[in-house]
Amino acid sequence: MSRPDSGVATLAPGGTEVPTVGEPVPSRGFDQAWLPEERVESRSGHTFTIPAIPYRRLTGFALVGVAGLLVLFLVYLYAFTPLTASRDQQRLAGSLKGQPLTVYKLVDGHLPPEGSAVAVLQIPAIGVDQVVVQGTSAADLMNGPGLMPGSALPGSVGNSVIAGRRVTFGAPFGAIDSLHAGARINVVDGAGRFTYTVTHVLQVPIGHQDVVLPTTEDRITLVTSNSSLITSGREVVEGKLVGHAVEVPDDTVAVPSYELGLSGDPSAGGLAAMWSFFTLIVLVGAGFLAWRLRRPWLVYLFAAPVVVMCGLFACESVARALPATF
Repeated sequence: MSRPDSGVATLAPGGTEVPTVGEPVPSRGFDQAWLPEERVESRSGHTFTIPAIPYRRLTGFALVGVAGLLVLFLVYLYAFTPLTASRDQQRLAGSLKGQPLTVYKLVDGHLPPEGSAVAVLQIPAIGVDQVVVQGTSAADLMNGPGLMPGSALPGSVGNSVIAGRRVTFGAPFGAIDSLHAGARINVVDGAGRFTYTVTHVLQVPIGHQDVVLPTTEDRITLVTSNSSLITSGREVVEGKLVGHAVEVPDDTVAVPSYELGLSGDPSAGGLAAMWSFFTLIVLVGAGFLAWRLRRPWLVYLFAAPVVVMCGLFACESVARALPATF
């Protein structure tokens, strides 16, 4: 029998060897890894087994959650968003079938609701065939290219500015920098069918004259990010209208600054932080319950859908916080 003061072990009543006071139990095998961690204490001749909260394990869950969110975000951007954009384009195209674009009374001076179809843009040289929506917020450009509020309707007098994404959500403007002078840009909207020819393909760094401002020329301006990795400037394609412009009533609209600047949704950053926090809380909570209830796979079965849902909401919010043309 080991001596009590040897620091190794003592014999409890009945001949069972237990660790000394405060000593953790021996390491467990793989099949016991999810049982609550324990430590043994002896007071007044009685031996107590006290569960020890696995702080290291819960911290590990939090770190795994952060890494998982990053991976999920990359998958969301490069695999999920193209599918979302394709679905939205089909929905918008379906809304135009059987009815002309004049259903929105564009020629009467009434703008369609933000996010709804306003034109069809075709660029044969790079295979672009997209429904254009009204508005250029980050949420609008998730559906497809957007007509900037306050700019001219394609085919009418002035500068018609259409912005689109370069990398995510189907990247409708991902190849506009490969266009050359003379390439044709076709647009159909409530004012008719029009053709533009490309005159300039250029990059506009921050601080230079903005290409989205009104002009006396009848032209179209396509705008996107100037790089797939760096969004500090704009890639711009300018085209000249072939033929004569039509007259449509001018609408005076208040354009939010983030739409003119094609920046991200200013409220999306807070939502991204909130959903990311919820995701980590659910993941750490699931790890604690799995440890406490000794039913890890059952807990994960119910927690996994909640984690994925919160993670997707976080990814969508982050995507909205990024520059609108990314």
